[in-house]
Amino acid sequence: KPQVYLVTQYKMASTQSPFQGIFLYTKQLFPYAIIGLIGGGPMNAYLRIEEYNDSYTTTEKLIADYILQNDILQDSAQVLGEKTNTSAAAIIRFSKKIGFKGFSDLKMNLAQSTKEEKQQEVDLIFEPEDNISTLVEKGCRLNMNTVLKTYQLINIDTLEASIDLLNNASTIYLFGVGGSSVIGLDIYQKLMRIGKKVIYNADLHVQMTFAQSMDQNDAALIISYSGSTTGLVDVARGLHEKQIPFISITQINSNPISKLSTYSLKVPSEEKALRIGAVSSRISSFVITDLLYYGVFKKNFEEHKKNLIDSKDNVSILKK
Repeated sequence: KPQVYLVTQYKMASTQSPFQGIFLYTKQLFPYAIIGLIGGGPMNAYLRIEEYNDSYTTTEKLIADYILQNDILQDSAQVLGEKTNTSAAAIIRFSKKIGFKGFSDLKMNLAQSTKEEKQQEVDLIFEPEDNISTLVEKGCRLNMNTVLKTYQLINIDTLEASIDLLNNASTIYLFGVGGSSVIGLDIYQKLMRIGKKVIYNADLHVQMTFAQSMDQNDAALIISYSGSTTGLVDVARGLHEKQIPFISITQINSNPISKLSTYSLKVPSEEKALRIGAVSSRISSFVITDLLYYGVFKKNFEEHKKNLIDSKDNVSILKK
């Protein structure tokens, strides 16, 4: 009765957390997928510690590095303070800064997000001798790992604020080049079909002229995996100087575009970018842009549904 079991597990988990159900359901379908979160909110504790890296003080940096490199589950705040040459109060403040209720809450999440899981590399290299079955399994593992990691990094408050920004904007301007242009074109078409006023052009030179016609009633979405794409950094600076709100989708590592953005949405960083980075970054960025689209659609569901149907009817004329 595997199907009955799957549905039961999903319903049980979904009463606790909207993300738990997804991960438990996925674990049954793909037992080899990395399940990084079973409770404690949508973000893996280790990834959360890394995400806040840019904002750490010297003391917080010491604490973060120690936790990432050592097993601290048996330590009290006092003991960890002594080990890091800080204090129990500093440990508690650190725990709250990265979104936990306190040090006990942080330890509970760390226990559920094992260090082996955190350190596991998504190093799925396709070898010349791989058969199709192996290729399918590796592709599945890569995609599942990427999607799960992306959901673990989501900050719900930031996502909701980003959705509100796009929904209330007079005009939405999209920025993204290279591999990111595919993502930009996808959300451009989706938002257009539900009646949002959206402007996008895959040419970077054209994108760099957008800011001249933008004002504070508009909003922008910059998609750049590295967060340091030549030209887009200049765009981000220009928007920041004109106080035009914008959302960035970048990797979790420190980068200039996310620092300048009004709202920063993060995707996982892949160290072996030359091998799989272009694939995983595309998948993870699609996860974020789809969530933004769903959120905007939901804000005015009936009107957007009608616009979507009208758009489909208009396009269907071409098929006759």
